[in-house]
Amino acid sequence: MLRSLRPLITLWVVSAALPAVGASGFAGEFLAVGAGARGLALGNAYMATARDATAGYWNPAGLSGAVREVHLMHAERYAGLVDQDFVAATFDAPYTDGAAISLLRLGVEDIAFTTLPNPAAPLGPDNRPLVSSTETSADYALYLSGGRQVSDRLALGLSAKVIYRSVADFSAYGGGLDVGVRYRLSEDFVLAGTLRDVTTTPIVWDGGTDRIQPSVLFGVGYTRSVGPGVASLLLSSRGGGDASDQSNAPINAGVEYQHGNLSLRAGLDEERQSFGLGLQPHARLGLDIAYLQHPDLEETYLLSARIGF
Repeated sequence: MLRSLRPLITLWVVSAALPAVGASGFAGEFLAVGAGARGLALGNAYMATARDATAGYWNPAGLSGAVREVHLMHAERYAGLVDQDFVAATFDAPYTDGAAISLLRLGVEDIAFTTLPNPAAPLGPDNRPLVSSTETSADYALYLSGGRQVSDRLALGLSAKVIYRSVADFSAYGGGLDVGVRYRLSEDFVLAGTLRDVTTTPIVWDGGTDRIQPSVLFGVGYTRSVGPGVASLLLSSRGGGDASDQSNAPINAGVEYQHGNLSLRAGLDEERQSFGLGLQPHARLGLDIAYLQHPDLEETYLLSARIGF
């Protein structure tokens, strides 16, 4: 089944990347794929409690209390049809309580372009399509982010991002801003919000300009001790953005239970279930694994490593 769907996946990726003038319905969809195996295992509902190097992607306000670490993630989505990579590092920076630099990549390798031996003749047994070339479609987003604790309860954050998109002989550049806020109602309860692509992010191709429309993400996190460990319940929703249905804002949910060096996770991203496992074999090393289901395509496995310093 997966091989029969490969042309459809390739068509979606290529059509989303090809230049179009005006607001494209999918210009910024690759920015919504998520980052880090922990956040994805939690159903993409991680933005309220992200306090690691992935916070520059989820909610830059979380960097105000982020640990100093390097974060590496790799996934081969849908049995290897789509590659996803994410790398991030936190550091100290002036005027912030924590900063991060992050790189997200989403790509499809070996896209086959075909031609007929005799283009003037109809398709037939003696005039079958031949592969003329293979190309790669890739999207990159580089984030530079910072967070600041402005009061005991309130933290603010900002991410500046540079975007590069390419498919075959086409390429484009763009840039935008994300703004994050995090408010701690109590020791157990956190509210958060992220306004992505605040000023409408332009993606400039040789033949025109796409624009990523602003979107708003809201998140809630509740954490408390349960038995010998700590349990967390996370909820988030998104409104606006590209190709959105304002009457049906998606609800994402995640649960996590941590006991000692082991964490168990589960999530729901609309109708897609996810599960994950976190291990802390060393004080400065963490490993996260995520399993993502999809109703039409094969499952995805993700692996993240967190190295503290």
